[in-house]
Amino acid sequence: RTGRRAICARPRAHTTAGSMPLGDGDAERFDPMMLQMAQQVAAMADGENPIELLLDLYFGFLRRKTDFFDAPERCKEAVLAAYQRQADAVAAASASKQAKAAKQAAAAAAEAAARQKREAAEDAARAEEDAARKARVRQAELDRALAKQNLAADGSPKITELVESEEGDKGVDKTEGEPDEEDPDTLEPGTFVPNAGNGGDAEHYTWTQTLSEVEVRVRVPNDTPARSVVCDVKKKHLTFGYKSSESTNVSTNVTTLLDADFFGEVKVDDCFWTVEDRATVVLTLAKKNDMEWWRCALLGDPEIDTRKVQPENSQLSDLDGDTRATVEKMMYDQRQKQMGLPTSDEQQKADTMKKFMEAHPEMDFSNCKFN
Repeated sequence: RTGRRAICARPRAHTTAGSMPLGDGDAERFDPMMLQMAQQVAAMADGENPIELLLDLYFGFLRRKTDFFDAPERCKEAVLAAYQRQADAVAAASASKQAKAAKQAAAAAAEAAARQKREAAEDAARAEEDAARKARVRQAELDRALAKQNLAADGSPKITELVESEEGDKGVDKTEGEPDEEDPDTLEPGTFVPNAGNGGDAEHYTWTQTLSEVEVRVRVPNDTPARSVVCDVKKKHLTFGYKSSESTNVSTNVTTLLDADFFGEVKVDDCFWTVEDRATVVLTLAKKNDMEWWRCALLGDPEIDTRKVQPENSQLSDLDGDTRATVEKMMYDQRQKQMGLPTSDEQQKADTMKKFMEAHPEMDFSNCKFN
C-alpha cells in the first residue's frame, strides 16, 4: 500500500525462541523513547489496562504504517517468538536469582553452623576454665584457713615445742614449720603463686596487674549486653553486677557479683570497663600508688605471695631518678628473696650489727639469736 513500509516481506535469518536478536545493551538505547510512550499511554488509560493500550497502540502502528499483517501466520509466529524470548529471559534471570539466593542461604547456614560450633567450643572452654578457677579458689581458701589455724592470737606462728640439744642446752624454742633460712620456693602461709599476669583467681573473676594497673576479667552470662552491666567504681570500693535484659530500671532485677573494697586505692577517673566477648567484662583499674604490688584485687578474696611476682619488662632509663631507684631496689629484694638471701634492708641491719659487734669485742655474742 502507498505510504506503508514493508517489514514482513523482507526475508531475514531465522531466530529461535531462546536467542535474543537484540541484546539488552542495545535495546536500552530505546528505553527513554519507550518510557515516554508508556507514560503517555498510562496518562490516557482512564481506568483501562495501560499494557493493553500500549500493545494496541504498537500493533495499530504496524497495521497502519507497515505491511506487518500481510503475512498473518508468519507475523503471529514472530510475535509469539519475541514473547517467548522475553519470557525465557525472565525465567533465566529468576533462576539465576534463586540460585544466588540459595547459595547465599547455604553460605549463611554454614556460617551459622560454624559460629554455633565455635561458640559451643568457647562456652565449653570457659566452663572448664571456670571450674578449674573455682577449684583453685576453694583450695586457696582451705589453705588460708589452715594457715590461720596455725597462727597465734597476735598473728605470729604458734610455738609448738621446746627441744633439748645434744649438748644439753635447754630452753631453745622451735617454731612449727619455721626453716633455718627462708626457702625461695616456700609461699607465705595462706597465699598462692601469682598467675602469668602477676595476679590471681576469685570465684567470679581472674585478675592481673602491673605496677600501675589492675585488670579484672569478670564472667557474666552469655550474650549479656553492655547496657545491662552495672559497674560502680569508687576510690576504695567496687560494685559490679548485671540486670536482666527485660528490665529497663537499673535498680531492679540486678544480680550483684562483686561488692567489696579494693586492696588499694584507685584513680576513679582513669578506670573503665569494656565487654570483651559473649561472657566476659574487662575492668581496667588505675592504681593510685603505682609502686605497690597488690596481694588481691578485692579484700576477702584469695591472696597471692607478692614475693613471687615477676615485674614486667620496662626501660629503667625512661624513669626519673627516685622512681628508678625504687624499682631497682624492689627487683633486687625480690631476687634476693627468691634465692633465700637477705634483702637490702636486712643486709643493712646485718651490717649495722656487725659494726656494733666489732666496736664491742668485750661482749660475747656467740649465744645470741637474731631476727
